[in-house]
Amino acid sequence: MTDRLTIAEALKQTMLDEGAKRAWAGDPDLLLAAYRKSGGRLVHPLNKIAAVLAAARGSKLFEQKGYIKACDSAGRREILHPVFTLKTTHEK
Repeated sequence: MTDRLTIAEALKQTMLDEGAKRAWAGDPDLLLAAYRKSGGRLVHPLNKIAAVLAAARGSKLFEQKGYIKACDSAGRREILHPVFTLKTTHEK
């Protein structure tokens, strides 16, 4: 049995290590570091980023705090990117 972290757990640990308050697609270094820490097997960076954001969206460790309007990955149009923060311990 391995002690691998889930992607969401790896994101939480990476955010705590780096002092990040939020995770969103505009911070690829944070998301890619979390993905590496989880030991995932995807190859393309955009797929890795999408996997981390999907993990945050589905995890009870995070909550969505709104959106940031920024360019898409192609740089062609502005879209709303979801922003995730760590849930505080007093929330249920």
